[in-house]
Amino acid sequence: MSPKLFSIAEKEQLKEKMFLSGLELLKEYGMTHMSVEKIAASAGIGKSTFYNFFMSKEDFVIQLIEFNRSRFWQAVSDMLGDREKLTVAESKYVLTSIINNRDSIYQYLTPEDEKKLAEASPDKGAADIDEETETLRRLFIMFDGVRDDVDHGVVSNLLKVLALAAENRSMLHESAYERTQEKLFEMLFGCIFQEGKDG
Repeated sequence: MSPKLFSIAEKEQLKEKMFLSGLELLKEYGMTHMSVEKIAASAGIGKSTFYNFFMSKEDFVIQLIEFNRSRFWQAVSDMLGDREKLTVAESKYVLTSIINNRDSIYQYLTPEDEKKLAEASPDKGAADIDEETETLRRLFIMFDGVRDDVDHGVVSNLLKVLALAAENRSMLHESAYERTQEKLFEMLFGCIFQEGKDG
């Protein structure tokens, strides 16, 4: 039996279906126990079809991260609409959603998973500081009230501290977690937005 040929539109739809179902599998099983078989079955395709799209499970997760990143930028663009800037309140919401987004893939990856992904993508390797800074600059162009002297390195580190706290919430005092997060966000917002710019 010859392999099924997909149109470009069908390929894109199928890929998106694999990404959406794969994200749910990642949340449920983690990367280690999210097998190619499970991804293929959840998307209603055969394992061999999966390999027509991706070289490996790691390649799938790397592309899933890019897919999620594209969805994030599209959501920010949709929120912006035809305006030049998001309000400070909207900007704070965007930053908060980066940390509290249940679809953020990194919270479901172990350090071992991240190492495997870096090995599968040597050109991307560990987090690239220049790329992080460029991402923040791109985001801040869309925000109203950003400080002229914003320190991208400090902002990036504070975002990482917030993400690490969210990922390791079980290690923190649960009764004080929300208050701790509020304090960290206050510090983050103080580093980004000019004084007197309210959210």
